[in-house]
Amino acid sequence: MQNSVVLIPTYNEADSIADLIHSLMKIEIDVIVIDDNSPDRTSKVVKDLGLDHVRVIDHGDKNGIGAAYIAGFQVALELGYKLIATMDADGSHLATDLKKMLCEGDSYDVVMGTRWMSGGSVLNWPLHRKLLSHFGTWYAKKVLAMPYRDLTGGLRVYNAQVLKKLNMKSIRSNGYCFQIEMIRALSELNAEFKEVPIQFIERELGKSKMSKKIVIEAFVRVTLWGFQRLVGYNADKLHYVK
Repeated sequence: MQNSVVLIPTYNEADSIADLIHSLMKIEIDVIVIDDNSPDRTSKVVKDLGLDHVRVIDHGDKNGIGAAYIAGFQVALELGYKLIATMDADGSHLATDLKKMLCEGDSYDVVMGTRWMSGGSVLNWPLHRKLLSHFGTWYAKKVLAMPYRDLTGGLRVYNAQVLKKLNMKSIRSNGYCFQIEMIRALSELNAEFKEVPIQFIERELGKSKMSKKIVIEAFVRVTLWGFQRLVGYNADKLHYVK
């Protein structure tokens, strides 16, 4: 067992998951795949690899990326990992970037893979996806008064010690807004953050999970949190503390 593990939530990622896992074998890290009962049998593809450092959580019916990550965090903490990373399953994140971020993991509570900073890049995204991502982070930064340059990115490294302080049940977002809420919650715990530039490559196989429902959830939740911040409402702040 390694000191570090990467959580990879999956839903119909049978075409890409094996290549991703093989790329991660270049760095010293264990893998936990959290599968939401993928009809394309993603879970079986992973199990058939027969790799001792890779385990699968069969998470049942499709419950969303937030619920999958929470399940993964709980298992990783129970197993005693010191650094817990998160990563997309579609090949858009690089193992080389994750390795670079892991080197910072012992010095910070959260290391954020950042596309929108010097040294970062996004390849093969259409203009509307770039604009949507830029707007999402810009809006969350302004409304929540947070300085970070990529609040919706999925490539991150969390120190287990800070996650142990977090009340996981208080994280209610279940789409990509989950990424924003994690930073919001850990900011309330006075976590120390580090942004590291990464390269993001649009998937070549499979289908994107982005939808109008996910965008609407993020906008509504961020707006509500911003309003609560303005009126001094701190119930969520208290609930984030374990």
